[in-house]
Amino acid sequence: MGSGIIAKIKHIKDGSMNRSGVKNMSTSLAYIMNKEKCDMKLSNITEGQVVREVNYVLNDIKTVEGLYIGCRQISDIKFAVEEMMQVKEFYGKTGGRVALHLIISLNEEESGIENAGNLMNLADDLMNELLPENQAVYAVHTNTDNLHIHVLINTVGLDGRKIHMDNDYLTLKLHPAVNKLARRYGFTPNIEWERELEAEKLSIVERKIKLRNLIDHAIENSTDLDMCVQYLRESGCVVNIGQYMSLRTAEMSKAMRSYNLGNNYTLDAIKERISNRLEPFELAEVKNHVSTITGRDVVSYTPNVIKKYKDMTEKEKREAIHMLKLGRNPWLTKIHGNFAMRQASEEMARLSLVHEIVTTYSTTNNPEAAKREIVERKKELGTEIKSVKKLLSKYKPQIAIYKEMQLITKKAYLYEFADLKEYQLEYERYQELEKRLEDGYGKTIAEVAEYAEDLNNQLIYAQAQVKELSNQYKAILSFQGRGNEEERNDEINLFTAIGHSEAKNEAFLYNLLKTRQVYLTSKDNKECYIRVLTLPAVINGRNSVSTTVTVMSKAGVELEEFSSEEMTAKEFNQRIKDIRRDYGVRSCIVNDNENAAKNELNKESKKKVR
Repeated sequence: MGSGIIAKIKHIKDGSMNRSGVKNMSTSLAYIMNKEKCDMKLSNITEGQVVREVNYVLNDIKTVEGLYIGCRQISDIKFAVEEMMQVKEFYGKTGGRVALHLIISLNEEESGIENAGNLMNLADDLMNELLPENQAVYAVHTNTDNLHIHVLINTVGLDGRKIHMDNDYLTLKLHPAVNKLARRYGFTPNIEWERELEAEKLSIVERKIKLRNLIDHAIENSTDLDMCVQYLRESGCVVNIGQYMSLRTAEMSKAMRSYNLGNNYTLDAIKERISNRLEPFELAEVKNHVSTITGRDVVSYTPNVIKKYKDMTEKEKREAIHMLKLGRNPWLTKIHGNFAMRQASEEMARLSLVHEIVTTYSTTNNPEAAKREIVERKKELGTEIKSVKKLLSKYKPQIAIYKEMQLITKKAYLYEFADLKEYQLEYERYQELEKRLEDGYGKTIAEVAEYAEDLNNQLIYAQAQVKELSNQYKAILSFQGRGNEEERNDEINLFTAIGHSEAKNEAFLYNLLKTRQVYLTSKDNKECYIRVLTLPAVINGRNSVSTTVTVMSKAGVELEEFSSEEMTAKEFNQRIKDIRRDYGVRSCIVNDNENAAKNELNKESKKKVR
């Protein structure tokens, strides 16, 4: 009897092992079609290989008179590649993984031709359950001892979402779904998958926390790496050491490499922590980079408050009555006068403030030089902030012990000095943590508390300086003239019009997944417009959004396109700035559809002709 369905993932990329993508694909296909190794595969396919893969799946020689061929979300199977690429191009997601090649293979005992129909039904049900919005082409092959089906899947769905698979996708989603459908259609499920799923009692987060704690304890009780490894093994860990360290406990079905636990748990970091664990804390210093700007009131004024009628002079009474008879409000007039005077005073005070900022940061009294100096000081602060954060990360294990002790200090005290027996566990835990700090790191709780507080206070101090320098920079910018002020506002307007950051924050904070397509035009460029498409997406297992920005010519020709999904947030923002610079797009008009955008361009053209 066979063991049921087997599943593996193989990533096929162009240039892997110094071979072309086609060569790697051919080698992979030869391997997975071996009758002794026929199993389920998920593999990456580059865009240039899609046609080859579709042709392979639809090879009539490997089917019985072409009867076992099917597709999903495809109108004409002969043009499957073209239809898949149309979806990708529409959503601007043509790079990276463009397709998944899924192979499901039955045991030899169940590979009779009479099971071909049910195998197709299984694949169709699987797609309907896991990837209902994705186009797919599938075909049953009958030329090996194991009846099997190939499914070619477009990674971009009709809803614009791109398939993202984390490390647990096979174990938690694909395997259970295939086993469920195997039972439905009378095929042998893979029992080993179910054993693994049952054995994996801990979530990925729980596994990481447990392994970090074990390594921390081992470091605290070791003088070298060998002693650390021995401690871990005596604690019940299976540990392998090579280029990396991998380890697992009895509750874990798979080992995890230590570098996946964080920067403090790479093999080199563990060695360094062992050798330096009893050393004094490394100190950091955030210097003062902000020059004190006093500011001063240039104009003093006394608010003109309208008196009560009984307190008015005869002249004031006559003036108030006269205004009332004219239908004017004497109270409002007084308010307007006060407001205008206050505005004038505040405006002059701001001018004086800017002058003081410029002369403080520039020896030549030059606003540009002052701005450059402020930017340099912010960079220096940024370097110092990174240093402090690096130390907080470096000493995180010791600080974590201190923070846990903080939480139970009162209860431990009440047990020891007020004889409250219900807090015995907290007292014992406190004693254990205190011993870990002293024996493992040579530190007292007071030392760790003082050090952690100092680092956090330095961060607060540094961030306050960054804020103050930013305010001083903005003050100069706002008085540099209309041109620069407009430039700044325009940049904000373009980012706001695209709306990616706002949509991403709404998804993260409130789980509001925005679907939005708009067309942006600018009075500064009548030859192009910008299409912005924002769609829900699942990124790293979390709900989010992806935004595709496409610059179109007036004639509808695509000039440039990029997507937030294919780059970091910093790179995406830089591309927006590049568009603003290259196409001169400043203040934007948001249009609901493409025709409205083109009409807006024509309107601007007519204005310029006049």
